[in-house]
Amino acid sequence: MSLLALAGLAIAALAFTPCSATDMPGIASFTGSWHAHASRLTINNDGSGRLTYADISACPAACSGHDDYADAPPASVNFMLTSVSGGTATGNVKAASNLSNHTVGEPVTIKLVTGVGAPFTGPPASVSGNNGVALQVSMGSMRDWNFCNDTTHNYCGG
Repeated sequence: MSLLALAGLAIAALAFTPCSATDMPGIASFTGSWHAHASRLTINNDGSGRLTYADISACPAACSGHDDYADAPPASVNFMLTSVSGGTATGNVKAASNLSNHTVGEPVTIKLVTGVGAPFTGPPASVSGNNGVALQVSMGSMRDWNFCNDTTHNYCGG
């Protein structure tokens, strides 16, 4: 095979390579660390993400105490966001520690919620008034869970 043919194949391969998540307009609004009750959500610039949470469904009998979240074993879900449109990012689950809660390939939908206001903003809010942001996350049996950053830390619990 000639060098010209190899160069042509290389150029064709690059032309048909799908865009990475970093090429998606709007992904920056979703990136960073987010939190909710006994849960943490991290979204990276490339669209990859990880949810960690207290898995009450896997709780041993001793979990029936006063603080189920603290007693529950940890679980995690890895996902990849593949598109952002109109304030909504979508993708799929790539791996999960408890396949009863989340299955590989199931859809992930994350909506950017803006304008979260008092009394939920507050120190250390980045801006005052109704400019806080939160993420509303759905995947598997988890529907519309709110995750917050420092602009809305009181909105999503501890």
